[in-house]
Amino acid sequence: MSTFSLKFQTSENIPPPFAHAIELSGAIEQNKELDLSFELSYLDRELLSEEEILDEGFSMNDDFKWQGSLPAVWKDIIYGNLKSAKPLKIKDLEPHQHFWQIDFEGQTFYPANADKLSYLLEEIQQAVFEKAGRELPLNLVFYKSQAGETKEIAIHASFVERTVEIRRTENNLPEKTTYLPWEELNFILKNTFSGEFIIDLAFNKKPSHKGTFVNIGDGYWYEVGKSMLIEPHKIKKIFKL
Repeated sequence: MSTFSLKFQTSENIPPPFAHAIELSGAIEQNKELDLSFELSYLDRELLSEEEILDEGFSMNDDFKWQGSLPAVWKDIIYGNLKSAKPLKIKDLEPHQHFWQIDFEGQTFYPANADKLSYLLEEIQQAVFEKAGRELPLNLVFYKSQAGETKEIAIHASFVERTVEIRRTENNLPEKTTYLPWEELNFILKNTFSGEFIIDLAFNKKPSHKGTFVNIGDGYWYEVGKSMLIEPHKIKKIFKL
């Protein structure tokens, strides 16, 4: 059995209410799920008024603590990332640098591959939120209506299971379901959320007129070029998956 812990804190340049710290610890044991403890704490919020915190989309208590297990698929992911992490000698952190501390296999160190671990930590946080029922799995729908033809791609991604399911529907043909490698999800998210969403111009139900539309799971349909400002080729890439 291998045990590990990971501590992270945002840099000095990140102000409240965004400044936060995460502590993660667990045990990797053969033939068992991944045992995990997760704690998220927001920092220095006493410096802000309630109105300032709420205006940024937070609540007055966003701290979160959870202990449980994630499916076995997570064990190889975490073990592989920690095993390949190399120590980086740092005397003092610069204001733009985040704090990291990894404890693994008898070593305590700042990882050289902090950028890679940062993305992994985001995935773990999302998996924990999903497992705890704090957030739902990711659901995106891309819909296009043009010249009497329709095409819809619904993407369901579970961070807990690390699966990406795609359901395709064209015109009135039967739905087709396929699965993508987990690594493809980052491509989907980058191409979708690089745009600007204008909720005041969005539709609260699926549009019936011609156009290309995206539903990001918030109950609204955003029209590309109008309520969703994005380079159209990025959404075209999604339809080609």
